[in-house]
Amino acid sequence: MNGGGSDLVFPHHEFSAGHTAALTGSPLANLYSHTGLVAYRGEKMSKSLGNLVLVSSLIDSGVDARAIRLAVLSQRYRDDWEWTDDLLAEAQQRLASWSAWVSRGRSAGTTGILDGLRAALMHDLDTPTAVAAVDALAARGSPPAEGDLAAIHALLGIRL
Repeated sequence: MNGGGSDLVFPHHEFSAGHTAALTGSPLANLYSHTGLVAYRGEKMSKSLGNLVLVSSLIDSGVDARAIRLAVLSQRYRDDWEWTDDLLAEAQQRLASWSAWVSRGRSAGTTGILDGLRAALMHDLDTPTAVAAVDALAARGSPPAEGDLAAIHALLGIRL
């Protein structure tokens, strides 16, 4: 496997693959995965531009790490997207909604959310659909089952 940002596909990764094949007679990788670029204030976020939004700084300012994770999970990994205060505020509202849902108590059994989360993630790591599945479950109003919460934590990394 070879991966990186979409800005590395050409020429960096194509040249590396060509060099490796020429030197070894074998392909560099059988699978290539490239992520979209993250922008901030209209420009690609980068260390050289000094326009980084650091997770550590957000946490130091009191932002819940789960909200940061939800903001990232609400984006398709292959798509370019922009970090904004509105995106973070939306994720904080989502986390508050999910937390209110969990505060209603627990129910017996499961709702099948595990299958929905797995299906979304197996479909090209479709995290926005997985997050939307939890939104829909929380919006139903009935309390979550322990299995639902375990699935959300295990597959999305959000402990509720």
